[in-house]
Amino acid sequence: MVVFDVDGTLIGGEAADWTSFEDAFTEAAGFALDERFFLGLQEVTAQSIVHEALAACPLEERKIKERAVCRGYLQRLEAAHRTHTGSFQATAGAHDLLRELRAQGVPVAIATGDWRETISFKLRASGLPIEGLPMVTSSEYLRRADIIAAAVALAGRTLDEALYVGDGLWDLRATQALGIPFVGVGHRREKLRAAGAPHVLADLTPGPFLQAREATLRARR
Repeated sequence: MVVFDVDGTLIGGEAADWTSFEDAFTEAAGFALDERFFLGLQEVTAQSIVHEALAACPLEERKIKERAVCRGYLQRLEAAHRTHTGSFQATAGAHDLLRELRAQGVPVAIATGDWRETISFKLRASGLPIEGLPMVTSSEYLRRADIIAAAVALAGRTLDEALYVGDGLWDLRATQALGIPFVGVGHRREKLRAAGAPHVLADLTPGPFLQAREATLRARR
């Protein structure tokens, strides 16, 4: 089966995305996140970012502020989309790839480090054909590895059947922790290659992706 990350993988718009998140966090928490904070993060999910940044606060306060960040984030995403309807376009090839995988009977799921409300909005804005796909988000789990494992289980599959597609070093680390193959995509390709990702693609055009998937299947045999 194939499990997809969303931001930077199935869809673009990361500039508007991160600006919306950071502004929402600043409004809810009363201080801004800086580059040093992000460089020190081991887990990069919406929930983990908020809880790590507010680690000095009691758990209940963190949860309340997490919900406030999520609400503010969604409002800003909606405003960004109203201003520019192409803010969250599907990655090149994503539409065709999802259709091709379905036509081949390959199980597909979504595992994202974003919250359910915000990622659902961005996916709707992208127009991708994701109806009926199992999806697990950072609304349910803090750690990306747990999100991926839960998405595989929700699809009724096992980890030894799974391949994960993502764009970040945190995606690669999660798959290494789970012991499953990884295909990289997006603008961090050189960093992914340097970190040891064996298959890194510019986009999700079906031909190259299916070749990479077949290579991972052969390596497992």
